[in-house]
Amino acid sequence: MNKALANKKCIGIVWAMGIACCFVAISLIMGRFFKGTAWFLFSSFLRFIFGFVILLVMKKIYRRSAADVLSIKGSKRALIAGCGFILYFLYFVLLMCLGVKAISGLSAGLLISQIILQQVATAFYEELNFRTLILEGYFHGESSTGRKLAYAFLSFLVFGALHIVTGWSLSLFWRTGVIGFAFAVIYLKSRNIFIPMILHFIYDVAANLSYYAQINESPLFMRLNSMPIILIMFLISLIMLLRKEKSKSE
Repeated sequence: MNKALANKKCIGIVWAMGIACCFVAISLIMGRFFKGTAWFLFSSFLRFIFGFVILLVMKKIYRRSAADVLSIKGSKRALIAGCGFILYFLYFVLLMCLGVKAISGLSAGLLISQIILQQVATAFYEELNFRTLILEGYFHGESSTGRKLAYAFLSFLVFGALHIVTGWSLSLFWRTGVIGFAFAVIYLKSRNIFIPMILHFIYDVAANLSYYAQINESPLFMRLNSMPIILIMFLISLIMLLRKEKSKSE
């Protein structure tokens, strides 16, 4: 029994790493053959396939059905736990409003394939793999602050590393790592992956739209720096993770 419990604590992490490696390898190989809209469609399809594989793994290892994993139960706790990320997202939208004067070069095909479909698929796959599968082991052992921190920082490291596979960038590692940490806190506090998926999707839509933005170099926009707000997001998320709850009820 103890061995089975120990396996559940870490087997999800092993699976997540293996799935991530397979996904990255396939993406890098197939990226040579697909470009533009065709690539975004293929990439979306691949993400959905891997997401469904993860749901099967969750069913096999943790006896959690897809309906259970994707349930909206605990959404209120999830939103409260995610207040750090929500603050960061509002700041990001403010930056977009201040700094973007126009969106250009975005065709209807790219809008559907890259901005909408791929971001739905990305939120679905990445939250299942880098939050649900990596963090589920926490719920199969003693509940302690140290274990929460360990699982959350693991999500930080893995998610940050994922985004610098093709090129090192400290700022990108830090930003995506902290976002991964914030989403990990949401899951660890609520066991709800639906809210992280929604938040991930709306952020990625805004972030990908910025690739087509014409920048308005106003004095105010040029003075703004996102690094302090990312640090604030991290600190708020850390506080939410360490915060003691009076009740698990909604």
